[in-house]
Amino acid sequence: MRLPRRPPRAVELLLAVVLIVALSPTMASAAAPRDSLAGLEPCPAYGGGALCGDVQRAWDPTGAVPGTLGIGFVLWPARDTSQPALGTIVAQEGGPGYAATASASYYLELFAPLLDRRNLLIVDQRGTGRSEPIDCPELQDLQRRYAVAAAICGARLGDHAHLYGTDLAADDLAAVIETLSVGPVDFYGDSYGTFFGQVFAGRHGDLLRTLTLDAAYPTYGEDAWYDTQAPALRDSLSTVCADSLWCAQQDGSTLVRLAEVVTRLRSSPVSGVAPGADGRRHLVRLDAAKLAAVAYGGTYVSTTYREFDAALRAAQGGDWLPLLRLKAEFDYPGGGLDVPRDYSEGLDAAVSCRDYPQVVDLMSPPASRPQQLATAIAVKQRIDPPVYAPWTVREQVDSEWTTIDWCLGWPVPPPAYAPAPPRPPSGEYPDVPTLILSGELDTITTPAEGRIVDSQFPDATWVEIRGGLHVTALGDPDDCASVLVLTLVRTGHVGDTSCASTPPPLRTAPPFWATTSEATSGLGPAGGPRLDVAAVAVATAGDAVARWWQTYEVSGLGLRGGSWRSSGSETVTFRLVDYAFTKDVVVSGVVTWQRGTGAVAARFTITDSPSGTGTLTMTWD
Repeated sequence: MRLPRRPPRAVELLLAVVLIVALSPTMASAAAPRDSLAGLEPCPAYGGGALCGDVQRAWDPTGAVPGTLGIGFVLWPARDTSQPALGTIVAQEGGPGYAATASASYYLELFAPLLDRRNLLIVDQRGTGRSEPIDCPELQDLQRRYAVAAAICGARLGDHAHLYGTDLAADDLAAVIETLSVGPVDFYGDSYGTFFGQVFAGRHGDLLRTLTLDAAYPTYGEDAWYDTQAPALRDSLSTVCADSLWCAQQDGSTLVRLAEVVTRLRSSPVSGVAPGADGRRHLVRLDAAKLAAVAYGGTYVSTTYREFDAALRAAQGGDWLPLLRLKAEFDYPGGGLDVPRDYSEGLDAAVSCRDYPQVVDLMSPPASRPQQLATAIAVKQRIDPPVYAPWTVREQVDSEWTTIDWCLGWPVPPPAYAPAPPRPPSGEYPDVPTLILSGELDTITTPAEGRIVDSQFPDATWVEIRGGLHVTALGDPDDCASVLVLTLVRTGHVGDTSCASTPPPLRTAPPFWATTSEATSGLGPAGGPRLDVAAVAVATAGDAVARWWQTYEVSGLGLRGGSWRSSGSETVTFRLVDYAFTKDVVVSGVVTWQRGTGAVAARFTITDSPSGTGTLTMTWD
C-alpha cells in the first residue's frame, strides 16, 4: 500500500505540534562488536556518526537466476561507548518502494531518547535506496494506465521480476543482522513496514526482542477487495463531524451530504480550474469515482478530513472550487519523490504482484486476466453491492484508490515463486512482545486490519490512537504513540496505553464562504461588515497554513487567487500576496506560527473588501 511522503498529523488548524528533537551532530565510535564493523565506512550524509555498508546476497536462493546484489544499510552506533550497547533498533519504511534510509530523520527523531545506549540500524530492502533500486520510468512518471505501465516494467525486469518478495527481503535483513552480530533486535515498521515486520517475525523470530507494527496491515486474513476500508471511511467522516461544532451543528450529516454529492456527480461530472499542490492551476474533472479517491486520501493528511464536509456543503450550494482543489491536490501532489533511489514505484509493483492478495490468478496468462477481473467484479456487484457505499463497486474499482487491476499484465513467475500472501512457515508467529498501533481515522491500514493482526500474534497489544491517521508514532504531536513505542523498546513490555484515548479530536474547517456576505450567517447578527471581513481574513490565514500540511511544499497558490510562501520549521513564517479565500476579500501580509506552542500572529493588509482597505492585526492559539 503506497504511502505518500509522510507529514505529521495535524490535530486542528494551526495547533499541530511536532517538537523537533535536537540530535548530537557527532556520535562516538561504535558500541556494536568492533570486528563486525571493521568493513563499514563513515557516511556523513546521514549525520550523527553513521556508518554504511552492504552485504552481498544471492538474487535467487533457488539458483535458477544467477548473480548477487548488495543489500545496503546505515548503522548509527550507540553514542555511549563507556559500556556495552543495550541492543539494536531496526526501522523499516513503508510503501512498498520507499527507501528506509531516505526516512532516517524520522527514525532518528523517534528513537533519539534511546540512542545513547542502543544502535539504530536501517536496511534498504532489495529494489530500494542503497539496495539496487528498481528504475522503471514508465511507472516512476506514470502517464498511462497503471496495469499497462506495470506490465512494461515487469518485462523490463525479466527473470528478476519475481525476486523482490518480502520473504526474500526479510531474509536479507536477517543476513545483515547476523553479519553485524547485533541481534536480537527491536523492530519498528510503519505501513508496509508492518507487513515486512510480520514476514520477518514469521521467518526469523529468534532475531526479535520486540516488535512494533505502526499502521498494521495483515499479511493474511484480508482479501483483495479490502472491504474494511469503506466502513473505516464512513466511521471516520462521522467521527470528525461529531467532534466539530462547524459540522455537528449543520442539518443532516457528512455521510448524507456525501451521498447527495456523489449522486449529482454520477449523472453530471464537474470540471474546473483549481490550484494543485505543485504550485500550478489545473483543469480537473471530478466524477463520482474520482471523489472516492479524494475522500480516502484524507487518511494521510488531516487537511482533507478537515475541509471535506465544508467542501461538500459548498458544492451543494453551487461552489465546487473547494472540492476541485482537493482533487487537483490529489492529482498534482507536491513534495514528490521522483528519484527511484528515494522511492521506486517499480518496487511497489514488484512486491504488490508477488505478496498482496489478488482477485485474478497471476499464474495464468496475462491475456486471460481481464476477463477474470470482469467476472470477479460482476460477482462482487451481485453479492455485496452496498459494501463501498455511497459508491458502487464499479466506482470503487475505477476510483484511483484501489490496486485491484495493477497486476493484470505482470509476468507469470516460475512455480517456486507463485504469488501468495505470505504466512509464517511454521504456521505461528513468535511469542515476542508485540505492539500494534492503529489510527482511529486510518482508511488504508484500518483499525479492523489492526485487530486481525492482533489476533494472529500470541503476545500482542492492539492500541487505537484517537484522531490518529495513517502511521501514528512518527511526527507524533500528542506524545502518545511515540511514547508507547519507546516504552516497549526500553522495558520489553507495553506500558500504560490510556493516552490513546486522550489526544484532542481532529476538527473540521470553517465554511468555504464564497463572499463576505455569506460569512455573516456564520458569525450571527452581532457580526457586521468589518467583523465579517476580519473573519474572512482569519479563515484566509488558516487556509494558507492548511496548504503547508496538504502540499508538503513551502509555496503555493491561494484558493481563488494570489499565492503564499513559507520559511522556517519550528517557527513557520507565511507570506501571503493577494491571497483570496473569498471572491471579495484580497489579503497580503505575514502569518507567524510557533509550532511548539501553537501561538499564531498575523498582520494583514486588506487590499480589497466590501469594507474598503486597511490593516488587521490578529493573534490566536
